[in-house]
Amino acid sequence: MSKITFSNLTKLLLVWIPLLLASPSQAYGYADPGTGAFVYQAAYAAFLGGAYYVRNILNRLWPRRKQRPQ
Repeated sequence: MSKITFSNLTKLLLVWIPLLLASPSQAYGYADPGTGAFVYQAAYAAFLGGAYYVRNILNRLWPRRKQRPQ
């Protein structure tokens, strides 16, 4: 892990302080009413798609045995 020296900290502050002072105090934003639902839908689809992908990989590595007829 690198050690933060005084000169590195000074350089960092010389970059961030002007940026913070130049930014507006309040930011006004607008989001459509369906934006939250879209985010939930995207997260749900990513989870299900990932689960399906992992399941296919696991099935290729360890295929299920077929049961013998009785």
